[in-house]
Amino acid sequence: MVPYPRTWIEVDLPALRQNLSLVRENIGPDVLIALVAKADAYGHGLVPVCRYAAHHGADWIAVATVQEGIALRDAGLSLPILVLSPILEVEAEQAVFYDLRVMVERIELAQELDQAAKNQNRIARIHIPVDTGVSRFGCTPEEACGLLESLSSYENLIIEGIGTHFADSGFDRARTEAQLAEFRKLVDRLPQPNLIIHAANSAGAMHYPDAIFGMVRIGIGAYGIDPYGLFGGHGKPILQWKARVMSVRTRPAGTPVSYSGTHICSRETVIATLGVGYGDGYGRAQSNSGFVDIDGCRASIIGLVCMDQMLVDVTDIPGVTVGDEALLIGGEATVEELAKTGKTNVHEVITRIMSRVPRRYRYE
Repeated sequence: MVPYPRTWIEVDLPALRQNLSLVRENIGPDVLIALVAKADAYGHGLVPVCRYAAHHGADWIAVATVQEGIALRDAGLSLPILVLSPILEVEAEQAVFYDLRVMVERIELAQELDQAAKNQNRIARIHIPVDTGVSRFGCTPEEACGLLESLSSYENLIIEGIGTHFADSGFDRARTEAQLAEFRKLVDRLPQPNLIIHAANSAGAMHYPDAIFGMVRIGIGAYGIDPYGLFGGHGKPILQWKARVMSVRTRPAGTPVSYSGTHICSRETVIATLGVGYGDGYGRAQSNSGFVDIDGCRASIIGLVCMDQMLVDVTDIPGVTVGDEALLIGGEATVEELAKTGKTNVHEVITRIMSRVPRRYRYE
């Protein structure tokens, strides 16, 4: 029986370890690595990826929501978990109960966490987010100093760390250095010693030694996707997305293809229908512009990508038949290439892969 008849993902977990080891070589032995595993570990699968990383290179896990943190705790993960996005006061009880570190920019949330910790006879551990230029959330540097002073007297709350986030550390050096300089001014006058300081994402950790501090947050680089040239070609993508050929047909020149007839065959064309579409998370923007890899050859996507299928031109690839595999991501069909043809970023390409696409994990 074919275990994955239509479309599936294969995740190479040892490659994750290799990528994290490249980060470790760059930052040294004493800096904490927080694997950023939000959005289902960037589409790779939250629990399997984090379970593996916990034993192979990650010191912390960073997620976006309390719910993601709870899923990891329920799966038995014991590493420190940092929730990177803002949370609401109503989530304070759960955050404390599941021992999740949260980012606190408002005194009202700190009060709720302190009270929740008192009610549960626990300690709430928090980090202060500092906005140095993204304007998404976080305190200004001046507000951060005041918040640190205000919270220092809370009996059930520990300020564990403080961090910032770069707007474009992959490509905009001037802006990144300006953000780093502003953050460092704050760090140099912090009233509390021994805080965990963190600023660097994947590009920041590899390109800006002064941004490393005590912890780095590694997301896209850990998964081997490298639009920034971080690893000098040594990083390895850990995900391949595959689909099977479900139908093959030959159509004469002049035949319209798929919905709305946006592609017209310019010659007699062999069309392969793949069992994958935008309902699986494959971008509709790839219509008439993207390609897949079949037997090491490019097969252009023709016509509009449908919800559950898409059509590719295999005229110049001899012998394609029903049941053959196509690489949607893998081989020449890299995430970086899909981001370019889909006019988006690499993060969206992988995080929109739907849960109905099964994941298969490869271990040592």
